[in-house]
Amino acid sequence: MRAWLRMVETHRLTLGLFTAIVLTAITALHLVPDKVSLEIGEISTKEVRAPRAARYVDTAATERLRRQYIATVAPQYEVDAYATATAEAAVNHAFSRLETVRGQVAGQPLAERMHRVRAQLVDELGVPLTEESAEAALTVDKQTLDLLRGRARHLVLSTMQHPEGIREGTEDLRRAADSIAEAAAELALPAPQRDLVRAIAQHALRPTLAFSAEKTERARRQVSAMVKPVIAEILPGEPVIHKGETVTQAHLDKFTALGLRQPRLDWRGGIYLALLMTGIVGLIGAYLYRYHRPIYNDRRLLWLLALVVVGSLTAFKVGGSALGIKLDTTQYGYFGVLCISTASMLISVLLHPALAVVVAALFSLHVGIMASFDLRFAGVALFSSLVGIHGFSRIRDRGDLVRTLLALCLANSLAIWVLGSIGGDTLQNLVTGVAWGIGSSVLSCLVTWLGVALLERPFGITTHIGLLELSDMNRPLLRRLLQEAPGTYIHSLNVGQLAEAAAEAIGADALLARVGAYYHDIGKVMRPYCFVENQTLENIHNRLNPTLSTLVVTSHIKDGVELAREYRLPGVIQEIIRSHHGTGLVKYFYHQAMLASEGDHRVPEEQFRYEGPRPRTKEAGIIMLADSVEGAVRSSLMERPDPARIQAIVTRIIKEKTGDGQLDECDLTFRDLTKIGVTFTRILQGMFHSRIKYPEPLTPEGQKLDAIDNGHGSPAEHPAIPFDEVGDRADRREAAGT
Repeated sequence: MRAWLRMVETHRLTLGLFTAIVLTAITALHLVPDKVSLEIGEISTKEVRAPRAARYVDTAATERLRRQYIATVAPQYEVDAYATATAEAAVNHAFSRLETVRGQVAGQPLAERMHRVRAQLVDELGVPLTEESAEAALTVDKQTLDLLRGRARHLVLSTMQHPEGIREGTEDLRRAADSIAEAAAELALPAPQRDLVRAIAQHALRPTLAFSAEKTERARRQVSAMVKPVIAEILPGEPVIHKGETVTQAHLDKFTALGLRQPRLDWRGGIYLALLMTGIVGLIGAYLYRYHRPIYNDRRLLWLLALVVVGSLTAFKVGGSALGIKLDTTQYGYFGVLCISTASMLISVLLHPALAVVVAALFSLHVGIMASFDLRFAGVALFSSLVGIHGFSRIRDRGDLVRTLLALCLANSLAIWVLGSIGGDTLQNLVTGVAWGIGSSVLSCLVTWLGVALLERPFGITTHIGLLELSDMNRPLLRRLLQEAPGTYIHSLNVGQLAEAAAEAIGADALLARVGAYYHDIGKVMRPYCFVENQTLENIHNRLNPTLSTLVVTSHIKDGVELAREYRLPGVIQEIIRSHHGTGLVKYFYHQAMLASEGDHRVPEEQFRYEGPRPRTKEAGIIMLADSVEGAVRSSLMERPDPARIQAIVTRIIKEKTGDGQLDECDLTFRDLTKIGVTFTRILQGMFHSRIKYPEPLTPEGQKLDAIDNGHGSPAEHPAIPFDEVGDRADRREAAGT
């Protein structure tokens, strides 16, 4: 036993690890993005979204920041050691040139001399002179000219000795020239002489601080090195580039950071992903162990669960490529909604709706991750799955399927419109999304219906969809029952009504109870004449001893199971056929055997009991009670319906079955049995109600037709059936095991 348990646990562990590995591989392969081969200046032909979060250096933003910092760096200067000497030499040179020109124009008219002096100083030295200052330069004596030279040299040198210095290429030189003009205006000299001194001093003025390109570049490099790179972040699902957009350096930075230019698998992310998938599988396993132990203990059902989950995610990954369709990010997300909602509905029908809700919640988030981390698709997938689970778990006929499809279309459209509006989608995108939602609703329902048909038989599962097909009265086995054992057929229909109503009253599976009741007595088609409801003339049991009659009656259980296997009925129906009599006693033949023995020897009760097993489910227990109650009431009240007697018979049979231990292995409680009894009584009182006796036909003269001898015999020639024969029919019905 322990070895078997260890083997089962090892099997579950192996299956769980296998499922986690496959899910990790599927997701990891999806998270390796497609290569983007775009260059700066090209036009993108598609929208590219970030498959994951990433941080990257924004080159353009960093360069803008660097230029801003560099612009704040002031030009660097260095002291010109030769500036003062150069300025003083310029003053001396100007006056020396003036003296030379004075000597050259001596003896010429004043006007010509003034013109030549102005031309020489302006053209050669760039010293602008007015007519008055030129006249003063020609007319003053040598001593005065030397005085003016000294005054000009003093103005230049005193101005250039300013503490802040005169910077090259700035407004400092203009301000220094203005300072010289102000100082010259205060000289105690005639105005023409002051103007001459000012002009030559301003001409000789030199910057004391020369611009240093080397120092400036060094300072700029230092500031540039201090600028930190601008780190930008891109979120999962965020558009990197839109269709028709021109590629820039910023786009390339994002592509590089996301690994889109050289796709690769992030091993650290792969490890985290493996842990996530293992956790999800473990969580589902713990949930099954705690709340769905029958599924947890059944290998086939665990494999079915793994197959549906892995298959849906595999279809999500390769579906579009397998069909030769290139899906963009939005279309891919809606395709994921289709896959997850289909898987959830399959699980709700094949396994359990509550388990389907858990799977839908976990893997809807997974869809959002795989759809470029867009949680909008996770919300739509979850909402669609919940509506589909609710609808498919309640299907009882084809109308329910149509209503589920319409509800799913409406739910998908509403979820897509609301979540898309919150996300800022355009009207065109919203309309496209609604179209995808309606299409995925139709496809998911079709795939679910087809998947149930393909999976329920190999995995030994009976679904409501399969039960609906079995409830069709044109099924070959039911047609055979109608043709070969019509009495049993009518009995089975009545038992079906009783079982369905009782199952609804206690919250059991009403559809399973009804369909199981239809097939519970199919074994009687092998020997229909052995059962009183199908007999028209002789009761065969009048010629058999009680032991042989018991074997004949109880054999319909074995025959029914063999027919169920031949017609490939589900295992749950076979179990109902096998257990609908439990280990009950065939009372009539047991009593007959006791009477035949006349007390000479003890009659072993075991020889007159059914082989069993006893019912193990609520539905099987209900069918056992309904079968016994319907037969007993019919045989006892065929001639005289009585509501009080019906209630008494129902109560008696339920007590007998309970006292005999036939219901010990099913989950029916005393409260359930009370509800079942009330339901049986109500239904049977409707079936076996009293009728008003039709009056006998009369002649136009008011005479009874049967009182007139019309050549067909007198009433004495057609005696009524004696009451004892009616009682014999009731005995024979009980003898037949109904």
